[in-house]
Amino acid sequence: MALTLTYPEGGMLVIGGTGSVGGGIVRALAKAGVPLAFTYRGNKEKAEAFETELRSEGAKVWALAMDMGDTGSIEAAMERVVAECGGIHGLAIGAGPMVSFEKLMDFPVEEAVRFVNEDAMGYFRLFHAVTPLLRARGGGSITTCSTFANRKILVYDGISPLSKGSVEAMVRYVAAEEGPNNIRCNAVGIGWIQPGNQDFGQIPPKPDVEPEDQLGRMLVLMREIVDMTKIRRNGTPEDAGNLFAFLASNEASYLTGQIIDIDGGLAL
Repeated sequence: MALTLTYPEGGMLVIGGTGSVGGGIVRALAKAGVPLAFTYRGNKEKAEAFETELRSEGAKVWALAMDMGDTGSIEAAMERVVAECGGIHGLAIGAGPMVSFEKLMDFPVEEAVRFVNEDAMGYFRLFHAVTPLLRARGGGSITTCSTFANRKILVYDGISPLSKGSVEAMVRYVAAEEGPNNIRCNAVGIGWIQPGNQDFGQIPPKPDVEPEDQLGRMLVLMREIVDMTKIRRNGTPEDAGNLFAFLASNEASYLTGQIIDIDGGLAL
């Protein structure tokens, strides 16, 4: 007999449905029959096309514009899920602000403050808004993305774990404090996730001199990831989506406070 994922009554809110990770989450949950709203920040055309595609396949989905820096925008998105789905039983966060690639101490203080406010504090706003709704319905799940870089030092990638370390601490505290309310909270440490299969051989070797531009530093980081990844391929949106879908399901009802890396063994 095949394993079938089941979910509580109501729907879910997925943050960042037009990105690689967020899109994978939306597809996996829609495939499992979960009604949901997914958010986008700027790409309305892509979001509406994605909504139309999924609806043509029979999914109950709604695309919503939302800003992680705006508490009112967040609350409005959750109210939409409640209105459309009869309640909200889960939040899945598959998005965050773009980050530049620098050595940590080369980041301007103002840029670091901006990033942490948009990233870690954006996650806090989302957790803070959904927790009362989950308490009121007798429980639910929060699943958020983090980064494998909290466990593996990578060149030019210090600013992301500076913020995501706070997110992982929040996950553990919410799991501990809200467990008696039957609210589960977990994080997924994202590795290299992109559609299709990247030819690792196309990533150039590390240069002998330190690169001076963003593209050069990004290529050095990618080469380092390639060299250390044990499963010799990139992760796909489907890989990420399947894990998020499981963590939000009834079948994961005893899992909370966990940080699960999906990185092909990179952090080993």
